[in-house]
Amino acid sequence: MPKPAPKKVALLIGVSEYKEGLPPLPAAPNDVEAMRRVLQDPNLGGFDVVERLLNPDPIAMQDAIEKLFAECQKDDLALLFFSGHGITDDNGRLFLTTRLTNEKRFKATSVPASFVHDVMNESDCQRQVVILDCCYSGAFKEGWQARSASTIAILNDS
Repeated sequence: MPKPAPKKVALLIGVSEYKEGLPPLPAAPNDVEAMRRVLQDPNLGGFDVVERLLNPDPIAMQDAIEKLFAECQKDDLALLFFSGHGITDDNGRLFLTTRLTNEKRFKATSVPASFVHDVMNESDCQRQVVILDCCYSGAFKEGWQARSASTIAILNDS
């Protein structure tokens, strides 16, 4: 039986609405839509599946991220895009905000980058891309485990 062709799957998350302490980001849904158009264009991205998730709560966001990486096979391409606020704690660890994120208690109401690292590391998918359009996105590299002997250069824009 022939092996199925690799697929290209993307999850685009935009968070524009927030609880107390964080200003709204009205451009986040537009960022998601622009990325969707590029990825779905057969002459540009040519992605097979592009899921959008706007203003999720923490559980919905974690579930969608885990599903993306868990359902991709070795040769598939999994792309995660996030447009929203990023917050770091006193130790420099990154948290991706959700619509429920409270600036004072952000650890309980956001998604830690360590969660994203974990599901990516546990995935069979060998082709993974993460694009973070948020403050402190350079902190994502902390705690990252490379899967091969080659190195990956990640620019720190914070």
